[in-house]
Amino acid sequence: FVVSHPKVLAGILILAVFALLTVAQPVLEATVWARQPQLYDPQFGFDSAIAHPSAPSTTHWLGTSSLGRDVFAMFLHATRPTLLVALSAGLSIAAVSVLLGSIAAFRRGWVDGLVSHLSDAMVLLPAMLAVFVLGISRSDEEFGALHVGLSFGILYGLGPATATVRAAALTVVAKGFMDAARVAGGRGPWIVTRHVLPHLYPHAAVQAMIGATGAVIADAFLSFRSAVGEDVGFGQMVYDGLVWSGYLAGIAATPWWIMLAGAGGITLLAAAFYLVGVGLREALDPRSERRDRA
Repeated sequence: FVVSHPKVLAGILILAVFALLTVAQPVLEATVWARQPQLYDPQFGFDSAIAHPSAPSTTHWLGTSSLGRDVFAMFLHATRPTLLVALSAGLSIAAVSVLLGSIAAFRRGWVDGLVSHLSDAMVLLPAMLAVFVLGISRSDEEFGALHVGLSFGILYGLGPATATVRAAALTVVAKGFMDAARVAGGRGPWIVTRHVLPHLYPHAAVQAMIGATGAVIADAFLSFRSAVGEDVGFGQMVYDGLVWSGYLAGIAATPWWIMLAGAGGITLLAAAFYLVGVGLREALDPRSERRDRA
């Protein structure tokens, strides 16, 4: 399946690289960087032998920031909370959409009406904007990576994700095998878990991947605004480069490398989840691929 869908394969490969980077940081700190830990601390590292910010070199692969921190160490450190945001958002989106979508389609009546109106209302509330407002209204300690992911996931899950999964569930419930299951004496919970949920998981996975893309971008905005409890974030790296570019104008080189590293991390991670989501959507509905090409 993965090999036959290049977008899914490309997204998974990018995610695999970032997963390896999260493992690489503690390994490097325990081995190669252990001899000079003061140089590669992502928060308080400083190399007194050179002027800062410094361009990429053999000692500092991605250069150093305006405060003397190694940019590659910062990049590795920022990967973990960003992946946590995406993972928690994706899981919460899948859980909320499958739960509400399946219940609404199977029970119908006022339950379906309530879920339908709720999802319609939440579609009008952009999850990214809501999470940004939540982030800037709280202190860094109160709103960390997990809070960002769960908040975005629940809001997005209640809106577009539930609407999509509910529509898929209504199609499944209308199938003939559902009537056969009822005639055979199957009870509600058994029918839902055996005959409805398996058809909804792929749709929930698509929504989880698309939602994770938005969660990564929302986290980057909050990190740029320094409104999320992360020691080092991709957005913060971009902010560092932009601010010090103005301060150092005409005095030192513009630290483009830290901006490129931060922006690259945001772009690649968001693109990875988006590619997986779009690839899964095309696999479920080949007509969507033809529409995209048109």
